[in-house]
Amino acid sequence: MLSVEQIFEKLWQACRFKRESLHTITQDIFAAQGFVLARDVIATRPLPPFSNSAMDGYAVCLSDAGKEVEIDGRTLAGESNVDFTLTQGFCHKVMTGSPIPRGTQAVVPLEQVTHGSEGRIVLPSEIRDSQNIRFVGEEIALDSVILPRGTRLGALDLGLVASQGLAHVEVYQKPSIAIFSSGDEVIEPGQNALEHQIYNTNAITLTSILHRYHHNPHYCGILPDNAELLSKKLRTIGDYDIVVTTGGASVGDADLLKSTLHKLGARFIFDGVNLKPGKHLSIALLGESIFIMLPGNPLASLLHLYTIILSFLEFCAGAHKCYLKAQLGCVDSEVVLREGVQTLLLGEFRDGAFHIFNRGKFGSSALINVWKNNALALLDENYGKINVGERIQCLLFENEFEETCQFINTKERSR
Repeated sequence: MLSVEQIFEKLWQACRFKRESLHTITQDIFAAQGFVLARDVIATRPLPPFSNSAMDGYAVCLSDAGKEVEIDGRTLAGESNVDFTLTQGFCHKVMTGSPIPRGTQAVVPLEQVTHGSEGRIVLPSEIRDSQNIRFVGEEIALDSVILPRGTRLGALDLGLVASQGLAHVEVYQKPSIAIFSSGDEVIEPGQNALEHQIYNTNAITLTSILHRYHHNPHYCGILPDNAELLSKKLRTIGDYDIVVTTGGASVGDADLLKSTLHKLGARFIFDGVNLKPGKHLSIALLGESIFIMLPGNPLASLLHLYTIILSFLEFCAGAHKCYLKAQLGCVDSEVVLREGVQTLLLGEFRDGAFHIFNRGKFGSSALINVWKNNALALLDENYGKINVGERIQCLLFENEFEETCQFINTKERSR
């Protein structure tokens, strides 16, 4: 079976067509948060757009340091003084954010001057060149790339867009995602469960997490444990870009999903992952749709979501930062890892420390175990042993993305 790194390579290669065929739409900036930019945002206006004062004070010439100078006017924020030039022997009163006159070499704060005769002040003897001046373009230069294509737009990104006077941005249309549970033993919340039935926790959990990461999921129900009915259902969902299922993709008598997809002509990108817990993960292509088959066990499906699927969905959405951001944590307990298989550890990341849950021993079905923790760590198949105080890369469940995959721990990386 494949490692997580190998899975990323196969997915990126096999599913690039989905990323490259994304449609673009024009979105109002007040509704654009969470969308991925389809075009670079170029600065058509520098920031600041004009040189201005960083403080309430006086615009001065350096040659007047320690001298008495005449106040020749005042400019407030929002006023223009484009026709005025500062000359030696004079100063100009300015407020925070107001334009400075041409010829200004520094701004002296109000509290650093003393008042002389009427309409005149005495400047301090020490004035630094350019002090308290925000120069035009020092934050954003004209014609520079403010935000590159592929940026998942956040609140601060949209503030930069607004700084250019743009009311709309061109973004990628979000891939449509169908969420299915499977199994005749699964029933929906709100129904009365019999002794042999379980409530559908996977659908609401996955849908909520995908919404948290700005995706476009639609819950579509429970797939039946009947080959004929299942085949009919799968033929009707080709309009979705991505189909995510939980359960029904293992090797049990009622696990019909993979065999049904094979009969329908699906091409499997991979079937199984060399990962503990949760080796049962498969992804296949059926027509233009990508099928992601997660384990039915709630914990295993969530661990796959954070280690593989969220990164894959960012890739499909056109984002240039695809991998969940790694956080370095100091471990609090010794764990001996099984050789030959990549291992996932649950834990709580707190104050720079990773507190490993139950010394790395937990089942793959207990949703409560994820609820008790806020992070996980992925160790490669040859890691061997984690020592107390060792620093490893962790993934927080509430996280941002980065451009390269840094979260797979190897002995080489830990050194």
